Amino acid sequence: MLVALRFRYARCSSNRKETMAVMKRRVVSIVIITVLLQGGCLFAQSEIGSATLNGVVTDPSNAVVAGAKVTVHSAATGLTRSMETTNAGLYRFGGLPAGNYDLTIEAPGFKTAAQKEILLTVGAVVTIDAKLEVGGITETVSVAEEVPLIETTRSNVATTVNTRSIIDLPVNGRNFIDFTVLTPGVVKDPTRGGDLAFGGQRGPNNALLVDGADSNNLFFGQATGRTGLRPYAFSQDAVQEFQVNASAFPAEVGRASGGVINVITRSGTNEFHGTAFEFYRDKGLNANTLINNRAGARKSPYHFNQFGGTLGGPIQRDKLFFFVSYDAQRNKQTQIVVPNVAPPGGLAGPFGKYLKPYLIGLENNVGLAKGDWNISDKDRLSVRYNSSRYTGRNQESFGSNVAEEHSGNNEVNTDNIAAVYNRTLGSRVLAEIRFNFVRDRQPGFANTTGPEVNIINGLVFGANNFSPRYTNTHGYQPTASLSYLRGRHSYKMGVDFNFLRAENYFPGFFAGGYTFNNYDDFINGRPASFRQSFAGIGKIAPISHPDVNEYAFFAQDSWRTTERLTLNYGLRYDYFNYRQPDYLNPNGQLLAVDLRTDRIPMDAVNFGPRFGFAYRVTNSEKVAVRGGYGIYYARTPGLLLSTAILNNGFASQQFLITTNVPAYPNILAAPPGPGSPPDIYVTDRNFKTPRTQQFSLQTEVVLGRASSVTVGYLGVNGTHLTRTRDINLLASQPATGLICQTVLACAAAEGRPVTYLRHPGAAGPTRPNPAFGRISLFDSGANSIYHGGFVQFQRRFANRFQAQVSYTFSKVLDTIPDATSVVPGNAGDDAKVAQDTLAPNLDRGPGASDIRHRFVLSGVWDLNYANSISNPVLKGFLNNWQLGLITQAQSGRAFNDITTGDPGNDGNTANDRTPGAGRNTIRGPEFASVDLRISKDVPLESERVHLRLIAEFFNITNRANINTILTTRYTFGGGFFRPLANPAIPSTTFGWPQSVYDPRILQLAAKIVF
Repeated sequence: MLVALRFRYARCSSNRKETMAVMKRRVVSIVIITVLLQGGCLFAQSEIGSATLNGVVTDPSNAVVAGAKVTVHSAATGLTRSMETTNAGLYRFGGLPAGNYDLTIEAPGFKTAAQKEILLTVGAVVTIDAKLEVGGITETVSVAEEVPLIETTRSNVATTVNTRSIIDLPVNGRNFIDFTVLTPGVVKDPTRGGDLAFGGQRGPNNALLVDGADSNNLFFGQATGRTGLRPYAFSQDAVQEFQVNASAFPAEVGRASGGVINVITRSGTNEFHGTAFEFYRDKGLNANTLINNRAGARKSPYHFNQFGGTLGGPIQRDKLFFFVSYDAQRNKQTQIVVPNVAPPGGLAGPFGKYLKPYLIGLENNVGLAKGDWNISDKDRLSVRYNSSRYTGRNQESFGSNVAEEHSGNNEVNTDNIAAVYNRTLGSRVLAEIRFNFVRDRQPGFANTTGPEVNIINGLVFGANNFSPRYTNTHGYQPTASLSYLRGRHSYKMGVDFNFLRAENYFPGFFAGGYTFNNYDDFINGRPASFRQSFAGIGKIAPISHPDVNEYAFFAQDSWRTTERLTLNYGLRYDYFNYRQPDYLNPNGQLLAVDLRTDRIPMDAVNFGPRFGFAYRVTNSEKVAVRGGYGIYYARTPGLLLSTAILNNGFASQQFLITTNVPAYPNILAAPPGPGSPPDIYVTDRNFKTPRTQQFSLQTEVVLGRASSVTVGYLGVNGTHLTRTRDINLLASQPATGLICQTVLACAAAEGRPVTYLRHPGAAGPTRPNPAFGRISLFDSGANSIYHGGFVQFQRRFANRFQAQVSYTFSKVLDTIPDATSVVPGNAGDDAKVAQDTLAPNLDRGPGASDIRHRFVLSGVWDLNYANSISNPVLKGFLNNWQLGLITQAQSGRAFNDITTGDPGNDGNTANDRTPGAGRNTIRGPEFASVDLRISKDVPLESERVHLRLIAEFFNITNRANINTILTTRYTFGGGFFRPLANPAIPSTTFGWPQSVYDPRILQLAAKIVF
């Protein structure tokens, strides 16, 4: 057995033997050498939390003008910065807050050049080249040209969601993060609620930056406040704009192997501005769902209310400003319980109390306060505080098969303080210091105390297996950078540290959990298995501290080699220092193959080179070609680290019992004997930081005065991706089973023979290491590949209209990577692992986020064409209307063809497919939706104050968009595969819609704007 276990573990291991001390010394040496060598080739590409304005100044003969004085000025805030052009005629202003700026250029012997209202959006690199005219410096030449449509010096693949889009487009739930799916290469990740997939990468591999600060929950691997899974942590009305970076982003940005969302919040200006709003919806305004219509049920009770306001303005003109916002959401709706297989007797039967509908809802309160201070012409300080307080009712666990007692309330309480200080040192040097503090407290509660009951393909009731619980984290992020302009080079170097402290209480299965194959087995007291956890020796509760110290150093250069060609290149180094577990499990078979429960390996060679180019094809800024390549590293979520710390057979012990199972509802008072060994988790000794290689190429062409079209390609190759796999198994062997023709039991002579793979073992799998049940290994052996081609049309707001249209054709293949499968016996987590965990690469197939075709259209149109009408009443009625539109259409998601009952005999009832079926071979229905917003502005007292009346229609066509379908084809038992489908029970039909997205929803709102 020892030989068998050694062999299976060694299949994904190497013989590298380095101590932590040697690795740490190597890290320090590498970092020092890197910083010293890169001092002359640093970074100046797209800005994080700010924008860049740059260009080259020439004379009429096209010779560069050195020493010209260049000044930018914001009339809205009084911010003014000046510098002299380099000997190559280059100027560059980095770290500018997004907004409108006036540009003036002065040089002896030349007329002063001036251009007003240059719009800089977050992350933008706007190039304004200037050709001076001979004359007196007191003469001014005003340039009337608009800001170029194409950023001819930017090489990353990015799309900006501007202020008008955020304010005027319809979004269900008013969560600004939902706008990210309007960009190519981005879809919702169905693996976990609220996650996004960039280039096929799962949600934990992405990053959210707000005002340049890390705004991620490092424990769960999601945005701060678990935005998406829970409501937003930042109000939509407090967000000014954001940039979605899908590929080739610069070295200043890291800890994301997928994509990065670069958000800035609003600030005060020299004018007072504010809003007050109320959004309302009720079941009377909505259509009924497909599920209710099919069951002959009326519309479920539903109430949604959102209200709040903003206020910003000057404390001292041109010097000191404030901005505050408040946003509250109240949401109540009813959860209907309709399991795949209905229980006998319905509401009047023994399971009737679990079929009762129940209330689910939430309360969310979000507040923000921000101050900006122009201390001097050289110094600027910005400080922002954001608070989020969320309470969910029955949000711990809910769904069509979940009884109310299986759920519970939960909370998310988040505080975030971010500060940034800029100082100009001389004419061409900019120093920036940032500090970020994030505190997150997330308790979850249980509605009952009894053991969990999971009836396969039926109801789930009792206390859920993970509540009550809590996760409390706080993090500190100090960063510093130095930018320097010299010749044709824009240099930048810096450090980015992040220190997380976490306390996680997770009593998974401490209340016990029963699994029954069907309702009859439950009624007759025949559980298939029982699972229960206990605190370890000397432990009172399962509490872990998965602390992480993150260190990063970056250095880059943006080299404008010619007026047409810009090269952006650099290097980033990331090091993740994990708090190590306290306990070494002394089991000899584990130690013989170097499986140590007191070790979470740290990867010391996370070097991320970045290279990109931008080439202006023509003399005019009409055509640009850009491309890039880079290596990007992702974080390991704290919930995986916590599991490695706790589930080691000491701090916490979990047992699976399949024989001599206790009688429901009894649970064990103490751990069982040797006949029921515990499950453990251990980290592979060669555990690596997950990473991707990203490559992109795109061509952007100006179409007319305000429009452009981009044709591009995105490639993402993921390697060393994290996964979980049980290695305490014997190799699976071919077995012969029988497929029954109907749902009824059949005799051997009536069945159709079929070959399937099964791990050896009689009453459950044979364990090579008999001291344990599952030995779940966290390893880095998964991989993925994404190829995507896209066409994107963009029209900036002009003539009362803006639009963005994109089509993406893409494909994702992977070997089922997932860093969140951490609870054995939990159906959701067990479904995230390979069918055969000894040969996980056999599961290579379409990824969970594989959406082959996706089309998105969004636009805003101001209907203000009645100015020539003389009748004031008719003019007032016809003017000041606005339409906002979002249309999305995409091909179906991939699903597995499932068989329940554990035919693979690995102790996992959620990862088996139908014999002969590959991974994700079933395609669900297509998705299509049209959201429309109609608004009317009514002036109040003066033109500065108006009332906006809003009607929003989500899924206006009332299309029944299917979310999940029944994918269970067979149930397995005793060598027989019996079809789940019963003609008398339509809900058991393979492909039967189980849940749908929202039907048509009408939302009414009123908003005062001044």
